[in-house]
Amino acid sequence: MAWKEMTVEELAKSLGANINEIREKQKLISMIVKIRREKKLSQAALAKKLELSQARIAQIESGIGTAQITFDILFNILVALGYDYRVVTSKAA
Repeated sequence: MAWKEMTVEELAKSLGANINEIREKQKLISMIVKIRREKKLSQAALAKKLELSQARIAQIESGIGTAQITFDILFNILVALGYDYRVVTSKAA
């Protein structure tokens, strides 16, 4: 089955990845794309701030390889966009 035809759950299982981690990364990626567009920054301009290639930003924003993208990378992108982050944990109900 082609990866584009897979659900997030199927993709995570096939990669041996944690589905909750992938979902959280996807939320951050969506936030990054939204913020970048609101700031009217091109992928190339964001890449320059981060000393990355535009192709790498495009790959991250596409969600391809989400399981391999670390939270550190996503947090660093948010910082470059002028946002702070914090991780909050809470006991499950």
